[in-house]
Amino acid sequence: MVIGITGNTGSGKTIIAGFFKQWGGYVISADGMGWEVLLDDRVIEKLRGIFGEGIIKDGRVDRKKLGDIVFEDQERLLKFNKIVHPALLLELKETIKNCKKDIVIVDAALILEWGIKDWFDYIILVSSKLSIIHPRLKRLGIPEEVIQGRIKFQMDSGEAKGYADFIIENNGSIEKLRLEARNIWEKIVKEKNRK
Repeated sequence: MVIGITGNTGSGKTIIAGFFKQWGGYVISADGMGWEVLLDDRVIEKLRGIFGEGIIKDGRVDRKKLGDIVFEDQERLLKFNKIVHPALLLELKETIKNCKKDIVIVDAALILEWGIKDWFDYIILVSSKLSIIHPRLKRLGIPEEVIQGRIKFQMDSGEAKGYADFIIENNGSIEKLRLEARNIWEKIVKEKNRK
């Protein structure tokens, strides 16, 4: 069984994926996988050709500099996505296919934008108010313009709700979030055991 956890940046997807891991799920981080793709020499060369030497540090992509550049401008972000996403999705598909675990969880902000909803048995949407997301991301040291860029280029959570099997509103305490996640986990496990 494959579960996709999606939602805007800063909504709490990774926390929920962490709960599911504690309860026996196997977690694949699309974000982590995306950064691994940036270690590929062919990808580095393509990015260098478009964004210049300024994004390279010690022969590797400087993630912060690249993020500052691409999340400020939609055209740059589209160019970045065109290079990185095909390699990332290929890797993600292979990883899911080769995973032998009973329940696989994919933590990925862009499941719906990538058009891969049919890869999953269930989609869980994690939603938070923007007034809560902003301080969370600020505490992580992410600049305001990058926060705005990330949110602007992701699907609105109101629109995304139409594609989700489960929705978690993450606007309260971690205890409340854990309880909601546990309820969904138990429903999924029960459904899996029926099959």
